Amino acid sequence: MKSHRNYIAIDLLRIFAALLVLLNHFATFGRDTASVVDPDKAAFGFLNTFAELGAVGVEIFFVISGFVIALSASSLQGLPDAIQFARLRAVRILPALWLSAIVSLVARAAYGDEFFPRFMDFLRSISMSPKGPYIDGVVWSLVVECVFYAIVSIFIVCRRRSGASIKVVALMIGSSSLIYIAAMYVLNSMPTSMDMSELISLASRFHFKILLLQHGVFFALGILVFCYREDLERRSRARLGAFIGILCIGCFGEIMISSERDLAKNLIAFAIWFICLCVMYAGTKNAKAIDSLLGTRKYVAKYLGGLSYPLYLNHYSTGMVIVWVISSFGFPPAVTFVLAFAAVLALSAGMMWLERKIQRSLTARISSLASVRATPALRQGIVRQAGTT
Repeated sequence: MKSHRNYIAIDLLRIFAALLVLLNHFATFGRDTASVVDPDKAAFGFLNTFAELGAVGVEIFFVISGFVIALSASSLQGLPDAIQFARLRAVRILPALWLSAIVSLVARAAYGDEFFPRFMDFLRSISMSPKGPYIDGVVWSLVVECVFYAIVSIFIVCRRRSGASIKVVALMIGSSSLIYIAAMYVLNSMPTSMDMSELISLASRFHFKILLLQHGVFFALGILVFCYREDLERRSRARLGAFIGILCIGCFGEIMISSERDLAKNLIAFAIWFICLCVMYAGTKNAKAIDSLLGTRKYVAKYLGGLSYPLYLNHYSTGMVIVWVISSFGFPPAVTFVLAFAAVLALSAGMMWLERKIQRSLTARISSLASVRATPALRQGIVRQAGTT
């Protein structure tokens, strides 16, 4: 099956996920201080429903990432392809990250934060350090993404000899993540004690996120959804479908235990996530029909999909300062929200414009280099990555 270059469904899911995360964080921002506060001091009490619930947007992003990377890397093999794959991922991730980190540093310094600690946070952010804290609270998810990219790059190198399918990556990270989630579920089900609480706290540290133990099921699921869509052999699809079902159970478990949401919110979060998974599969399966139906309106969806990444990066640390500044004028909460959201949106749109100028320049250089020594599969992968990520 020939891979479609752009998927409107994925673009729409990206902006939806970014908005979920934005609402989740805006619900916790203070009106009198540029920080996360208790609900009674929050600038937007009417967003309380989205507090913690919107965090499921990150899990939606991880599934999308697994799908898109499988699309980009499924035919690549050997060291040259792996190097070019890594370069293209860097071009995709780093320009907006660096730009947003600079804006966040300036915003926090202008707010009055002590400069040196924030500058160290800034350096950890732009270097994608596996150890925080970061200048922006959402950077941790990009560090996790980069670990996933590194694993895929290693797979591409090894694939020249083994000829293995990218399903191997899904099997590896998915199985290890399932074991971790099952263990965490057992620990959380046991009687509460001081030792048990310490053990759960230890097993919940960022190290386990970096190792993809906590979120590996989401990346693996995205890969296998892509493989299921591409595989036309009935027996193979049956096996893939069974493992996809197991991974969905693991994703449900992770969503249930990863936050302090109550049962109702957990079930709603999983329902939102699962609907998005179904939309991703159906939307990519019927991409040409959707393009034909939307006509020129598909470019609006594509723009919104591109806007999702800078919006995700700019809404948190800088967003806190923006909310605080606008709140200081004494506007009603609803007006403050509209103005703050518009400001973050405008900042993100401007950053996307600059980001794309940088990306076009860098991608042209990488494509020129690839045309000299890359494999045909990599040349196709360059087009895929430019169009889908």
